[in-house]
Amino acid sequence: MTASAVITGSGLFTPAESISNEELVASFNAWVDLYNADNSEAIAAGDVEAKTHSSADFIEKASGIKSRYVINKAGILDPERMVPEIPESITTNHR
Repeated sequence: MTASAVITGSGLFTPAESISNEELVASFNAWVDLYNADNSEAIAAGDVEAKTHSSADFIEKASGIKSRYVINKAGILDPERMVPEIPESITTNHR
């Protein structure tokens, strides 16, 4: 007996929150500053390459994206986290 996949439905979900390129760049550049400060000795010694800032114009030119819808904007924009905070119940109930 062989197993087969069946599509039983379809739909579209758009999260309520969105992040603009300007917001994303501000967060990323803050992370770059933290990374470079944390690794300043290794950067000065030439062991680690310093990260460089980005810009909203670069993101739009490279990807065509001006903003994106996200789940948990605060977690993504936190320069010490930069990933969404998704409750365990959401990830375990939708596998």
